[in-house]
Amino acid sequence: MAEKTKIKKTNKKGSYDNKIIKIIVACLAVFVAVVIGIAVMITLTTGYVAKVDGMKIYDYEYDYFLQVAQYEIYDEKFEEPEGFDDMTSEKQNEVVEAFWTEDIKAQIAERAMDNARQFKAQFKLAKEAGFELSSEEEKNLKINIENYYNQYLSYGYYTEEQLQDYFFNGMSLDDYKEFAIIQTTIDNYKTELKKDINPSDDEIKAIYDEEPDDYRIINIRQFQINIDAKKPTDEKADGYKTELDKYNKAKEEALKEAKEIIDTYSAGKNMFIPKVDKDGNPVKEESGKIIYDNEKGYTFEEYVRLKSDDNYSSNNAGLYKINNNNSGSFKEVTEYALSMKWNKDKTQILKVEEKDGKETEVAVTDLKVEEGKKMTDDKYTYEIIETDTAILIVRVEDIVDFETSKESSEGAKDSIKDNIEAQLVEDKAVEMLESKVNAKGDTFKVEGKKEDEIKEINKSFFDLM
Repeated sequence: MAEKTKIKKTNKKGSYDNKIIKIIVACLAVFVAVVIGIAVMITLTTGYVAKVDGMKIYDYEYDYFLQVAQYEIYDEKFEEPEGFDDMTSEKQNEVVEAFWTEDIKAQIAERAMDNARQFKAQFKLAKEAGFELSSEEEKNLKINIENYYNQYLSYGYYTEEQLQDYFFNGMSLDDYKEFAIIQTTIDNYKTELKKDINPSDDEIKAIYDEEPDDYRIINIRQFQINIDAKKPTDEKADGYKTELDKYNKAKEEALKEAKEIIDTYSAGKNMFIPKVDKDGNPVKEESGKIIYDNEKGYTFEEYVRLKSDDNYSSNNAGLYKINNNNSGSFKEVTEYALSMKWNKDKTQILKVEEKDGKETEVAVTDLKVEEGKKMTDDKYTYEIIETDTAILIVRVEDIVDFETSKESSEGAKDSIKDNIEAQLVEDKAVEMLESKVNAKGDTFKVEGKKEDEIKEINKSFFDLM
């Protein structure tokens, strides 16, 4: 049986993942791998399972929409039990597996067929509205897809099967080309519909306010000190007390180091790194004074980059951009970050704490600095977060929210407001298309179902869940 993993949040109903197609059509230099399903894809012959207004719903299309429906229904109906994030991956898999009841599977199959029906019907409407691709456009789209496919195949990192699984959602190269033609045609029609959709600022802000942590970004910088011993868990095991004492001593040493670092930066000083000889011993002057590799010492950001035990610190200097969709390297850091908020006039960042059923707000840092000047290390509040494997020094550096988010460059349209608006316009365009299909009544009903083939595909798909 294929390995199971926790399913992540997916697109809203009807907003199918066609990032690859968009990239190919735009002829960008980077090809993004998108994995739609949690299971290894099924190899299918190119038969069909039903028809919509004379158009065939092919096996590979139905299988793709099974994946879409699986994500949609999981996102809508699965509720994580208390303590889910603290469970082992094996226990999480058991909980998720129990969710896939026969009733849920039936709902997935029904949703998949209706999504496929919409796909074919929207294609028909898009063609009737004048958005059918010309033979030259179809040819160029197929050539671009094949070029990208061959380009990535030539790197030697992926097999053909992996490329088809990851890049084409399990479809063959030829099947994906046909799928891309349909999706691109629908997208072109949808782009035209979007021109008449103009959400108000109040609509956009209301979406943000419903779940701010989906959009705002909390910038947290962390210094990681690994605990040089493993915490024993089996109290009945031989040597448990000895191993626990060893662990506690290593943790105390890590805590001591963390406090020294915090005391240094809180006092407005820098940390220094001694020069060492080939044996790793500090280099000293004749007087015995230690020689440091930098006479000015290192700021917190510099020190994190050089000395943190975080594997990524040399690249990101320990900075994590956290919200509901982007976690930190430790769940404790994510929880810490999400407890942060701006005060009313955005001059301080506050930590929201709950005590005795009441929320209290504690100032974490004062961001009143002179214009054009950088925040100095001693102005931040540092906090120690203890985990079983590491001691973390964290400080919140900024919160980018609805009001403070700006475009990365003029006209980039990538602020939080822009992103919410783009998704809202997309959702409304999808709803318009679905309404146009449904308004046709029985014209676009599913006919000629091949029940035996559908059952076979469903069984193969659900057996891998």
